[in-house]
Amino acid sequence: MLKKIVTITAAALLGGLILPATAQASRYTMADHITFHTGAMYYHNKNRQSHAIWNWTHSRKLHNLKNYPHTTWVVKQTALFIHGTHRARYYYVVSKNRRTAGWVWHGFLQSGTYRRQQLTTDGLTLSPQLTSDDATTLNHFIVTQLQKDGYDFNNHLAMMNDYYWSNHLTPAQMPYAAVIKLVRIKGLDPTSISDASQDNVAHLAKLIDPKRGDTTLETTGKGQLGVQLVRTIEQALVAHHAKTYVLNIKLSGNLTAGTPHLQYTLYMS
Repeated sequence: MLKKIVTITAAALLGGLILPATAQASRYTMADHITFHTGAMYYHNKNRQSHAIWNWTHSRKLHNLKNYPHTTWVVKQTALFIHGTHRARYYYVVSKNRRTAGWVWHGFLQSGTYRRQQLTTDGLTLSPQLTSDDATTLNHFIVTQLQKDGYDFNNHLAMMNDYYWSNHLTPAQMPYAAVIKLVRIKGLDPTSISDASQDNVAHLAKLIDPKRGDTTLETTGKGQLGVQLVRTIEQALVAHHAKTYVLNIKLSGNLTAGTPHLQYTLYMS
């Protein structure tokens, strides 16, 4: 009788050791958890397919993205979820009305707020011979779209940018901290600033007309330059975890001759 009791107890203990090990093998762990203190980032669903929104431990499905096709998600946290040898980047999303939240694989989301009608053309009618007025028109279009997508124009960055432009300087010649101190810009942390400026935007014809490269479309309201630039700038903002920016555009060349030239300054914080 004693032998049976010992055998049963040993089996029970062994089972107690094995079961947690099996549960541990199927468990998700979180690593590289980051909270974005610079401000919220906005995303919407990349498609209308079924994708789960998970709890913190990735053990329970809370919601499904397909049930929120018109929702703008606010992202303030990101983390790596590790399951065995698999590692995946997830975003913690919260609906703008704060009623729905959870963890979603980042590949199911697209940057920017949801718009019922996604723009395919910018509707701009720029001059054949590009001038500073055309640059202002294009700049206004981009700023307006960025505002709709939750990105704010930063007046402090604008003060810093004005100093660089008026004195023909670059951050390589004079660091951010030096300009901020000289101009006495309050509330701007030089360590939070990123630069994604472009001296010569490549493949400009393809940005205007991805199919044929017809630059004259930007004089007819059927070009895509503004739309494509908004996407490029928003990608830079997301990559640098930035929510505010300053943008300054220069346009030159001739659209009819197919020789447009575009450069822009983009500081983000």
